[in-house]
Amino acid sequence: MDRKDFFKTAIKNRQAETPAKKYSAFPPTSGLSNYTGNWTKNEVAHLLKRTMFGAKKEDIDYFLSKTLNESVDELLNNTYSPSPPLRDYGLIEDNAGVFFDDMGVAKGATWVNDPNMASVSQIRGIINTYRIYSLQRWWAGLIIKQQRGIQEKMVLFWHHHFSVQKEEVNNSQILYKHHKLLRDNYLGNIKSLTREVTIDPAMLIHLNGFLNARQAPDENFARELQELFTIGRGSDSNFTENDVIAAAKVLTGWRFKTDPSVSTWFDADAHDTSSKSFSAFYNNTVISGSSDGIAELDALVNMIFATTESARFICRKIYKWFVYYDIDDSVEANVITPLATILKNNNFEIKPVLDALFKSEHFFDTINQACYIKGPFDLLVGTLREFSVPFPEYTDYVNGYPLFNAVYENAADMQQELFQPPDVSGYAAYTQDPMNYELWVNSNSLPRYADFTNNLVKDKLINTKAFAQYSTNPSDPDQLVLDITTLLLRYPLSATSRDYVKTRFLLNNTTVNSVWTNAWNSNNAAVINPALDGMFTFIMNLPEFHLC
Repeated sequence: MDRKDFFKTAIKNRQAETPAKKYSAFPPTSGLSNYTGNWTKNEVAHLLKRTMFGAKKEDIDYFLSKTLNESVDELLNNTYSPSPPLRDYGLIEDNAGVFFDDMGVAKGATWVNDPNMASVSQIRGIINTYRIYSLQRWWAGLIIKQQRGIQEKMVLFWHHHFSVQKEEVNNSQILYKHHKLLRDNYLGNIKSLTREVTIDPAMLIHLNGFLNARQAPDENFARELQELFTIGRGSDSNFTENDVIAAAKVLTGWRFKTDPSVSTWFDADAHDTSSKSFSAFYNNTVISGSSDGIAELDALVNMIFATTESARFICRKIYKWFVYYDIDDSVEANVITPLATILKNNNFEIKPVLDALFKSEHFFDTINQACYIKGPFDLLVGTLREFSVPFPEYTDYVNGYPLFNAVYENAADMQQELFQPPDVSGYAAYTQDPMNYELWVNSNSLPRYADFTNNLVKDKLINTKAFAQYSTNPSDPDQLVLDITTLLLRYPLSATSRDYVKTRFLLNNTTVNSVWTNAWNSNNAAVINPALDGMFTFIMNLPEFHLC
């Protein structure tokens, strides 16, 4: 059953229980009009869990003191420029058991500008591998130590959108350069970003652009540029096979180098200088042949983004990432089309689109809340942040990188590996109909989710008593369960389920509230600690915990 169909029944039941509260009609007909409804912990948590990884109690309280407009403005403008990844590895062992040092950079220093021209290719390869490991840990650390802003969620979005794989690229400096390009432009101009990604060394490697030459045009990137990055595959995406061939010819001749630093260059001798003709979908545009690779690249990008479909396609991908995977006719008309107009009217700047979306009645429509299955980083990092599990700063390569690596590896095991999306389409949960987000829930991921959250409690990484004190009255078992489940779950537990949690864990399977009240007021750790540990373990294994 589709979750929105499920919610339709659930909300009707809730309307019967609480008829004074208004719930959305089905299908949602709300649009981009400014949201003017309640601004409570519920709405703040919804906004934060969609734009960040998790919603900490402190963050909810912080934004609750602001208006919706002020909150969205801060989330979209809180930008920072992190320092680059550091060497965290020591001596390296080669295949013969010989240890050697990375002479290019000292431990604790950054390697991003060091070409490491070791004389032996095998040693270069091993050093490169270790640098990629440190890059992965560094990025995971940035996600864990995120500030109050949308930056980390957007950087991951662009990594999904302009997917490259470390196994294909296999160069630490090129991967960092690609990541920095996305990070530097995370709320910038999608038209400009597309142009830069097209000739970025990582993309040139990943989709064979560096092999594209006039003698043998390679259509790989030209096809994905249109199908996956700018136009899409929908019924209105009517570019032709000849358009792919013509675009490939436009892009012939782009190359990259790594010595003395990573950069892109244009080989005019490998460029097709003939005129390139495009179909009626592109208004029969002709890009005049020349030896000016930049001019032809700009003409191609301008032509693609002049189509109506390009803006709609980008807005659909943003919608699926932040709101919901199903875009019906109502959403297309009331949300996607006006967002696309905003995108085009603002010369393809992304920030105005997000500003309109996050301040809209549609974003806060009841049916769009608690319908989004958490991805691995939402679950892992969101849980760690919401329970205030302490982590070193992202710059701490000694103490922090090993912990960041544990989170990275857990997410990778759950099918969201940084620098290694499954294919050029990105992460399947945001692109693969009809399952979409439901792909996160499978026989591989669920046991790993459970092991992760269970171990947080078992290993005392979560201070369950400290979290219980977020309750307005932790000595009252009913209030405690209500407050805690409201904080942790986007879809509320029924009164029957809350009573079960209370009875099983806080009242030791009795019906006497004073069992808990007396234990709490007397600070009876022998009762409090196992009761809370059991309760939080149980809650984090509920299906509701996977929704945001």
